[in-house]
Amino acid sequence: MTKILADHNIQHTFSEVVAPSPIADIDGKTPGAQISTVLSNIISLIYVVAAIVFVFMIIFSAFQWLTSGGEKEKIAAARGRLTWAIIGIILLATSFVILNLIGGITDFEFFTGNPDPGRRPTGII
Repeated sequence: MTKILADHNIQHTFSEVVAPSPIADIDGKTPGAQISTVLSNIISLIYVVAAIVFVFMIIFSAFQWLTSGGEKEKIAAARGRLTWAIIGIILLATSFVILNLIGGITDFEFFTGNPDPGRRPTGII
């Protein structure tokens, strides 16, 4: 028994350490990439909905202003709606800048269409 231990090369034993592979789901993405994709999709959806609401509010307030017939209350309501729409789009742009700043600091990628560079989107040749 001592002969076997004496012949054993300790350097060979410790040089075979291999790091484990990262945790991957069925599609091969790591959980961090999946979270990044989900958050990016949610944030992109929020931005799209907010942009559509902004355009709708601009059009509706313009229509309300044009059809006011000179009534001060209707003009004030249209002007208020337009003001809130502009404030909303400014807040949306500010949040976009803040998210990109946070992403730059934390290396978290927001607004990525295809975060997995090895995968090609379906439907595109």
